[in-house]
Amino acid sequence: MNYITSFLPLKDFYAPSGPLSSLPGYEFRPQQLEVAQTVENFLRGPGAALAVEAPTGVGKTFAVLVPALREARQLGTRLLFLTAGITLQEQLIGKDLPRLRQLLGFDFTFGLLKGRSNYICLRLARNAAEPSLFEAEGGEGELVPLARWLEETETGDLAERGNAASLQALSAGAQNCIGPACPCRDRCFVIRAYRRAQDWDLVVANYHLFFSHILEGTGNFPVRYNWLICDEAHRLPDAARSSAAVRAGADNVLSLMGARNLQGFAPFLPESVRDTLPPLAGKAREELQKLFSSLADSLPSGGLQAPDEGLLQRGRSAVALLDDLLRSLRPFEDRFMMGDISDRRDLARGAEMMNWIDSVREFKHSLLWCLSVEQFPKWAYWAETSLTGRGSLAGRPHAALMSKPVDAAEIIQEVLKKEAPDKAVFTSATLTLTGGGHGSSPSASFDFWSRESGIMPDESLVVSSPFDYRQQMEVLVVDAGLGVMEKGYDERMCRVMEKLCDDNGGRTLVLLSSLRLLNAFARKMKGKERPYAILVQGDLPQRQLLRRFAEDETSILIGSVSFREGVDVPGEGLTQVIIDRIPFPHPSDPLVRARDVLEGGKGFVRVTLPTARMFLRQAVGRLIRSSSDHGRVVLLDGRAVEKKNWGILSAFPPCRVRRLTVREGRE
Repeated sequence: MNYITSFLPLKDFYAPSGPLSSLPGYEFRPQQLEVAQTVENFLRGPGAALAVEAPTGVGKTFAVLVPALREARQLGTRLLFLTAGITLQEQLIGKDLPRLRQLLGFDFTFGLLKGRSNYICLRLARNAAEPSLFEAEGGEGELVPLARWLEETETGDLAERGNAASLQALSAGAQNCIGPACPCRDRCFVIRAYRRAQDWDLVVANYHLFFSHILEGTGNFPVRYNWLICDEAHRLPDAARSSAAVRAGADNVLSLMGARNLQGFAPFLPESVRDTLPPLAGKAREELQKLFSSLADSLPSGGLQAPDEGLLQRGRSAVALLDDLLRSLRPFEDRFMMGDISDRRDLARGAEMMNWIDSVREFKHSLLWCLSVEQFPKWAYWAETSLTGRGSLAGRPHAALMSKPVDAAEIIQEVLKKEAPDKAVFTSATLTLTGGGHGSSPSASFDFWSRESGIMPDESLVVSSPFDYRQQMEVLVVDAGLGVMEKGYDERMCRVMEKLCDDNGGRTLVLLSSLRLLNAFARKMKGKERPYAILVQGDLPQRQLLRRFAEDETSILIGSVSFREGVDVPGEGLTQVIIDRIPFPHPSDPLVRARDVLEGGKGFVRVTLPTARMFLRQAVGRLIRSSSDHGRVVLLDGRAVEKKNWGILSAFPPCRVRRLTVREGRE
């Protein structure tokens, strides 16, 4: 049936027999209509920012997009829709927006805007056949299909090639781009993508791209828009912190200080200068490798609160060597900046060398920033180490210095002030600590999110859940009888979770906070034949795992905390969610420790505890997705009941809560 819907009142659009009723599984939900009417009134009113919490199952995406697209069409307004995860982006582009275009009764254009590193660089791809310029990891055998793909592709999106690791070095990321000097600029896939996006009525992008462009790039988002919609808005602070993070690692040394990079300067420098470059680079590389190899022994696990003088001195010595190297290259830099290179091929190579110089300068700044520890506790400082199996550092600790802002509110405020959207709508299932179903005051419930994000909405709305949790769900709090650090904890937890999964006939999402426990449980479950499939994080890409989990009704999915969002499996395919413990970060986490200092020793109460409750609400939201769903959430952490002042049970919807204690020998 065709609908003429452009001027339908919203109450008719969302009615049980309205246009949306043609969607598979559609259920009329008053809460969805309430959100839509609030968004419509906000877009027509004077306010600049609206915050909406709509629990799982309300259908907030359609509740926001229908009025936003209708109002935007009337005013000729352009929309930017931001989200944190690729799952929702793919659902929007592949399913939701095409459906809305049919149902709304008018046409609109839309698309997904990705970061530069998602596209192939034509210049590098063509040079891949020249070993002197690029050595392909996949070997010569990969060049033929790559060349054929370059002729066929219209987008240059590396996702078409499965984002093969061997092609990442050929991406059009900022460090590879040489700008106007590029001989392939008129055919650049990035420029094409960003030009296309200028004409879209609705642009979909992620938070990282948004913040990165504004914090690191040109200072503004590259596509014009009037109204901003932020879904999964509880993720804004983490996204801002990650985008503003500073990093200096051993891998930077490996990529920057290679002889192949310095060879590119040869055509532009006198022989006397050319001969001094390798020894200067060798000394800098040696000093930097010594610094990074000592990180594991030098830095405390909880990060730095003051500079380590030995490391700082070593860092300054290495930077002095890099300065000597850059001074040797000053004649080339001056010549390039004066425009004294006319040959097109030389100009492209010269631009590559300028990129390299800029990368060295950025590395210097990042290294000294991380070692100086000047902004603690506003910033956290720490080192990460792991083993690598590649390059000259193979088999040795692969280390990096890291620094992140602790409080993201100022960053978000700065970014939104620069962008200055006419209207901004922030939505999530978890923007408050308790939600609308627990008698909370909507006018005061956004305080924690506002404090963390720096966003003070002019208007706010909290709607209740459309589900009857007392009938559809129960919570089982299990005291395993052992602490996380006690001997036998993993073994006992595995036995308890195995019994829970077997008794439920599979149909379970298992969310574990420790990779150690995740691997132990996966081994146990795969150790014998079972009547249901075992899906484990890491066995397949996350999107494939989620698809298989949804398709196989009796399977179980074992994952880490990253799976507490984006899992949408209504019906009998998911009737149990197991969570190993309250989602507190590790007490030695450098961000946690710095925040505690910043909060005057009250970080646990002011930040850690409320954040854990919000994370728990996200995980619980995976279970009930429709009015016919049913099941239970199992939290294997007795502290949820014992520590009443923590208010952990307030993270659960109003439903039956039972407590069980595991006794030795009776798991």
